[in-house]
Amino acid sequence: MDVVAARRTLAGQPVVHGIHALLWSLDGLYQQVPDLPAVASISVRFEKMIYLGVRTSAVLVDRSRDGIRLDVLSEGRTAVTVRLVFGHPVPSPETCDRGEAFQPREPISLTFDDMVDYQGCAPFFSPAEAVVRLFPYAARALGGERIAGLACSSFIVGMICPGRHSMYRSLKFATTSPANADGNRLHFSVTHADPRFRLVRLAITGAGWHGSLDAHALPPPTSQPTMDEIATKVVGDEFRGTSALVIGGTRGLGELIGKILAVGGADLTLTYSVGEADAHGVQAQIAGHGGRCEIMRYDVRAAADGQLQSLERMPDQIYYMATPQIFRQSRSLFQQKYLDEFLAFYVSGFYDLHAALRQKYGTDFSMFYPSSIYVDTRPRDMTEYAMAKAAGELLCADMQAFERSGRIVMRRLPRLPTDQTASLVEERMADPIDLMVAIIREIQAGQVATRATSTT
Repeated sequence: MDVVAARRTLAGQPVVHGIHALLWSLDGLYQQVPDLPAVASISVRFEKMIYLGVRTSAVLVDRSRDGIRLDVLSEGRTAVTVRLVFGHPVPSPETCDRGEAFQPREPISLTFDDMVDYQGCAPFFSPAEAVVRLFPYAARALGGERIAGLACSSFIVGMICPGRHSMYRSLKFATTSPANADGNRLHFSVTHADPRFRLVRLAITGAGWHGSLDAHALPPPTSQPTMDEIATKVVGDEFRGTSALVIGGTRGLGELIGKILAVGGADLTLTYSVGEADAHGVQAQIAGHGGRCEIMRYDVRAAADGQLQSLERMPDQIYYMATPQIFRQSRSLFQQKYLDEFLAFYVSGFYDLHAALRQKYGTDFSMFYPSSIYVDTRPRDMTEYAMAKAAGELLCADMQAFERSGRIVMRRLPRLPTDQTASLVEERMADPIDLMVAIIREIQAGQVATRATSTT
């Protein structure tokens, strides 16, 4: 829900809670079709993220004598599927209080091993009456306790188990009667844990429901190597005398490049667009290792010349690591708005910065432009990204060929461990330290050679 924190998750930006989308769609269903038969069971699968500001609709896909299928569409693609089976509730199963009652105010952090055989109960975070007021039509049809129980299931997933790093995947609940037999709480216990996909299955009982839900225990946000780890790959003060500017240097590969340069003795300026706290955190790590680092706010979508006024020294190496969210969900192969955003970062922003630096300091500098192997091998939903990176490569080539510009080093990078490349299934990736140290050394050598030629 927080913009800066969301950048480090698989979603990449704030999203709508899946259970909220479910309750919203059920409320709309029962508002439009209030005379549906009683529900015996509900099955829900959360297929895609629903981002803020995206047009979303609930569509009654199928209705028969036995039940209903309801789809929640986000930008035309199915985000949530809901199936209701008509029939009568079954008697509430007997429950016993095993494990503690959880009412955390902060998400619990569990290892995957901790989750095996985990159990307890979760009292409703909000009174059932408060949830009923939000979804009155669904509550009238299914019962207020059941609606509050569905909401509580999301609390279990996100706050208790899997907890801090989690994603709700699906649920299969049967209705029980009476709905309030267990009071305002849900009992849960982990019945299955699959480490291959970091999947846990929880048995759920209470609030008029009996069944199970599946959730993924997500990997925590990707942390870049520490200064001590980097120091084992850098030779003494090999970058001393270098003044470097890293655009987008407070997370991901930009953070790593900044740390490598600082370990090697360079004077460093890191920029951030959002996430000032992250910037100060990286600065503190560098200072704690004896490095020299300034930070400044810089937005590649705004004019560069005015923003560079706060730059305290002339940089001789610039690393252009600014990026928006890379992986997108799209209803079609190509969307102009995504291409426009990528071009603003990877083409216009890069050229504007280069022109402003050249006007301010001349041409005695080198710039690094990171392209991607996805220009050649494009996964689904990355057409616009690949197009923009290809355009950036062409721009770099023409700037070197037709302008008296500083030296530009462009490399197509493989998939490296960052927040934007994290996934549920662990993948083997290249060592980011070895790769980036080699690139920085190449740029450093070229800079030294250029200065020697100029002096001669």
